[in-house]
Amino acid sequence: MFSPLVLTTRPLGRYLLAAPLALALTLSGLAAQAQVAPTPAPAMKPAPTDIAYYVDGQPVSEAETAKLDPQAIANIGVVKSAQQLQALGRSTAAGAVLITTKANADAPAVLAFNKQFPKTPATPEQTAAMAAVQAYMVKTYPNAKLQIVGPDKQRADHYRAFFEQNGQRMQLLFDANGQPVKE
Repeated sequence: MFSPLVLTTRPLGRYLLAAPLALALTLSGLAAQAQVAPTPAPAMKPAPTDIAYYVDGQPVSEAETAKLDPQAIANIGVVKSAQQLQALGRSTAAGAVLITTKANADAPAVLAFNKQFPKTPATPEQTAAMAAVQAYMVKTYPNAKLQIVGPDKQRADHYRAFFEQNGQRMQLLFDANGQPVKE
């Protein structure tokens, strides 16, 4: 028969043998996270003050666009070319923001307006990658304020997330699958 001392030390021995493995796995997970730590992002450029705003093809003020429910927006486009600004009758503006609401997206007047200023829709792959980036950000940085997620200008099939955390503007680079990668 076993002594009570032996019975109580066996489970303790198992824990002692498993502890280094658990520690190694934890540290390797932390090291993997540290490899893709966010980097400071450049300061945001101030937006030009002479921007024209359109909602469903109608000119509106910037204040009116701020009142829109983000869930009610079907798409947003930006016009910067002089030719398109002239077509809008805003040749002196620095640019124009064209917003289409879900409620009026199929209205004949809105469709005619949008035909003059077509927007390039995101591909299903781009939409999936950006959704994966957003999910990663929510899970990994729950207290961060996500500012924008979009295609990276220097690397094709990569996406960049800009966010604010603890008063600092940060950025992370992601691959086409929405996984973080080193800069």
